[in-house]
Amino acid sequence: MNIKQNLIGLIGETPMLQLKSVRSDWEIYLKLEYFNPAGSFKDRTARALIEAAEKSGKLKKGMTLFESSSGNTAKALAMLSSARGYRFVAIVDKHAPADKLNAIRAYGGKLHFCTDEEDKEGGHLVDVRRNLAKKLAKESGGINLDQYDNPENPLGFYNTLGKEIYKQIPDLDYLIGTVGTGSSLSGTGKFVKEHSQTKIIAIEPQGSSHFSPHGHGYFISGPGYPAGAILPKNIDVSVFDKNDFISDSQAFNTMRYFAQHKGLLFGDSSGMLLYYAMKFIKNTSLSDRVKKMVLIIGDSGESYLSHAFNDGWMIENELMDKQIIIDLSKFYL
Repeated sequence: MNIKQNLIGLIGETPMLQLKSVRSDWEIYLKLEYFNPAGSFKDRTARALIEAAEKSGKLKKGMTLFESSSGNTAKALAMLSSARGYRFVAIVDKHAPADKLNAIRAYGGKLHFCTDEEDKEGGHLVDVRRNLAKKLAKESGGINLDQYDNPENPLGFYNTLGKEIYKQIPDLDYLIGTVGTGSSLSGTGKFVKEHSQTKIIAIEPQGSSHFSPHGHGYFISGPGYPAGAILPKNIDVSVFDKNDFISDSQAFNTMRYFAQHKGLLFGDSSGMLLYYAMKFIKNTSLSDRVKKMVLIIGDSGESYLSHAFNDGWMIENELMDKQIIIDLSKFYL
């Protein structure tokens, strides 16, 4: 019987699910990170950052954590703060999904909504959030763990998710993930590449600025980075062999297809990856020997019920696309 002694022990060792497609020479595997206790791969971020701060002596019982987050990291930090005796304040902006904000509150976390006015020098909201988290932590005697630039974040993925994926599928050909802070795919990809011939593909929303200077607005709320914002230091582009872009419509309609036709409720980053996998395999020669790919399924779709899974919201924003559903149904068995 596998009994854990604390909540942190439940993080990691997530299952791998194989998908079937019409291209039978390919094996598509999903690393289901929503099996982590707070529902996403950001549980690994929270564990790595908190444990490192505790070990260094910077974080002590009763202190308050401040972190800028679009949702999943804040959910994970709120969960672990509750379990380990800390207070938590998430610095968020108007783009954070309501479902994620409600989860943070449920764990006892507090929300601080920032606006442009809080940064007298202006700048993008993500930069405003980051600066505000540091400011509030300093003024209150708390701590900002800084998921964007803290090297413990990618190191945590290197030591956990990277090792798990390599152990589960050592002869992997492609590892595909999205990039936000860059920590998860940079750390995971680095371990896998050091131990195999795996190629790493980084996917971001159309409009994001990681790999393109021509950014614009987009609805996808997890991965990606807004144009004009200061890119995180944790993005290690040397790990990536290829990058590509997926649109809001492609991601959201893919999420809806898998929920309604496969019983799999995934978040927006997963919708991006599952659409890209279809696109990638279709554009690869049948004679190519490559057969195995792993997609990092970052979180559950439960945090996206109010928009991607909401018919009215999708129609209002002109994101419904029946052709995407048809294409997916012809590809995934």
